[in-house]
Amino acid sequence: MSESGLRSSMIALSMCNFMVAFMVSGVGACLPSIGSDLHASAGELSLISAVYVLSLVIFNIVAAQLIAIMGQRRVFLYGFAVFLVMCLSLAFSPTVELVWGQRFVQGAGAAMVATSSVTLLISIAPRSMQGRLMGLLTASTYVGIALGPLVGGGIATMMGWRWLFVVLLPLGLLAWFAMFRTVKVQPVPVPTRLDLPGIGVMGAGFVLLTIGASCVGRYDFASWFLAGGGVVLVLFVFVELHVVRPVVDVRFIAAHPSLILGLFAALVNFGSINGLLYYFMLYLQQLRFLTPLEAGAFVALQSVTQSLLSPLAGKLSDRIGPDPVSAIGLAFSGAGILLSTRLDMQSSLYFVGLTQCIIGVGLAFFAGPNTLSIVRSVDASHTPEASGLANTMRTLGMLISLIVVSATMTSYLGTHGAGPDMAEPFLQGMRLDLRLFVALNVLGLLLVSLRIVNTWRCGLGKGVDCMPDPSFFENEEEGAGVASESVREHPDSSGKGGK
Repeated sequence: MSESGLRSSMIALSMCNFMVAFMVSGVGACLPSIGSDLHASAGELSLISAVYVLSLVIFNIVAAQLIAIMGQRRVFLYGFAVFLVMCLSLAFSPTVELVWGQRFVQGAGAAMVATSSVTLLISIAPRSMQGRLMGLLTASTYVGIALGPLVGGGIATMMGWRWLFVVLLPLGLLAWFAMFRTVKVQPVPVPTRLDLPGIGVMGAGFVLLTIGASCVGRYDFASWFLAGGGVVLVLFVFVELHVVRPVVDVRFIAAHPSLILGLFAALVNFGSINGLLYYFMLYLQQLRFLTPLEAGAFVALQSVTQSLLSPLAGKLSDRIGPDPVSAIGLAFSGAGILLSTRLDMQSSLYFVGLTQCIIGVGLAFFAGPNTLSIVRSVDASHTPEASGLANTMRTLGMLISLIVVSATMTSYLGTHGAGPDMAEPFLQGMRLDLRLFVALNVLGLLLVSLRIVNTWRCGLGKGVDCMPDPSFFENEEEGAGVASESVREHPDSSGKGGK
């Protein structure tokens, strides 16, 4: 692909990812307005987020198999089209029940965009630039997350929550047409079908886990749903072992230690960070009496820092490799969380902002580089699956942190809410979980260190899981790498990848 075509494609790709991320955090800020307008209870509002997360978990993996059948360009364009249509539909939704269904479908579109974005980037970018471009893509995502609560809350206050789904539609349509025009790749037919039995069992397992995670601390049956979800997912593994073309190739994953290490590093890091955000919002609003907007501004420091430093992390990944950069990120994340354990009722708000910035530095150096390392740890035909699994592990981390935080708060607060009269037990429970989150980041650092050692051993010719992938180096002189066996350059592009 030409330099101008690559630049145009990355701008469009970043715009799409910005919009998807913006809608995720922006909708969260509008939930009170949605509840007031649609007469929805707190439990019904929580399901709006729960069904979206559930859809992401399922379709991040399904999207990988769709890429093998349709190609990443079509999956991306179809997925983003579904996302935009649901935006328009949500603006006119008359009931909260319909919102649940619309957000589930929208989550499917968002998952298709997230999974295919990484494979598209690897496909159109030369290997020497992939880290830097991954950093830019990560930055666009976290700019969207940072702006979502602030802009979304402002739109809901001044214009009403329905306008949130309308104001960015022109930007979304522009990005869709830009991707349609600039990226010209077509799939090579692959003799495969969707693994419907596997998808069904996997979906059932994640439904049970999501219900259980949402009900921890509120209903006694939550543990039964969690246990049932775990059993069903174990059954899913056995089902996949007997499917010719599984949606998750369990045997392939088991044979690639570097992939496993990267996936679990993503799980523990994002699990700890999501739980931390929950505690910070409660601490700032319920104990320090900040408004939702003020609390959101403090928490947004994390995303702002991450968006500013992600391009630098990408450049370092190109220079020294993504694994050492990921290790630096985990160290910063753990240090920021460790500092947060010192928070009390007299802590300076400047100190709160400092911890958010340090954690943001950690995420900037971990998120993009770890994803790049994951997709590089497999052969070209499994790049979409690796991308989908990485997104799924991050979402699973969110569910796990929800379970941990809910169980801890129930144990320390019982039926009481977080407030000045319950400040001491709240802080005790928060510190307990923060220490756990520090330990998780230390575990993640250990996993990435093992991956670095594995790569070093491969360099000495002694390693296991040493998988040179010639397709990553194809067309390097023309400035293009190939990320998937199922996708090749358009025959009319003469190896340049598009217009």
